Amino acid sequence: MSLEISGVDAWYGQAQVLFGVDMAVGPGEVVGVFGHNGAGKSTLLRTVAGVHRQAKGRITDGDDDLLGLRADTIARRGLYLVREGAKAFQTLSVHENLQLGARLARRSGRQARAMEEIYDLFPLLADRRETQAGLLSGGQRQALALAVGYASHATCLLLDEPSTGLAPSIVETVYEIISRLAEDGASLLIAEQNPDWLSHLATRGYLLETGSVAASGIPASFLGTAH
Repeated sequence: MSLEISGVDAWYGQAQVLFGVDMAVGPGEVVGVFGHNGAGKSTLLRTVAGVHRQAKGRITDGDDDLLGLRADTIARRGLYLVREGAKAFQTLSVHENLQLGARLARRSGRQARAMEEIYDLFPLLADRRETQAGLLSGGQRQALALAVGYASHATCLLLDEPSTGLAPSIVETVYEIISRLAEDGASLLIAEQNPDWLSHLATRGYLLETGSVAASGIPASFLGTAH
């Protein structure tokens, strides 16, 4: 998937929080969005996913403008948002959550992933198939959210602060999973306050400051400014 974000403004009520944001994500590319809390990173991802609707500009998937479409319509097109805290259906089991991802793939005309393929990629979920999502640890919930996106055969994953609150060892696991997803052809747009781990994975990055793109280029160049 090729994602183009052009001149996007967004508001909460009368307060404007995004100002003319321009970004691009190519097929199979990992792109980082860095910045302090309150810079607008989450709002940007929520706007792309159709969750935040008070916005204008253009967000295109190829020739089609996504801005203004319902979130479920955008999800069926292959864009999958993993929110901060990795919300899942808490009362459903791990396996039932993955089945929902596979169902989304089939409803969208994409081939669903085989369950064993998913468990091979996410081994920490394999022995927790019948565990309710609400009983998982933070790292396990993050892995489940990524696994649901993988099960849905998403063409573009939007990850909001995927390392927040995770132990370093779990962050390393998330890093490996993201690498595998990119190798499999998915595009990833990842919002992160701490760019240290992501700078080694993202091919390009954007620095947001108070809702505007302040810099773009090699993510390592943001290490001294995004903290």
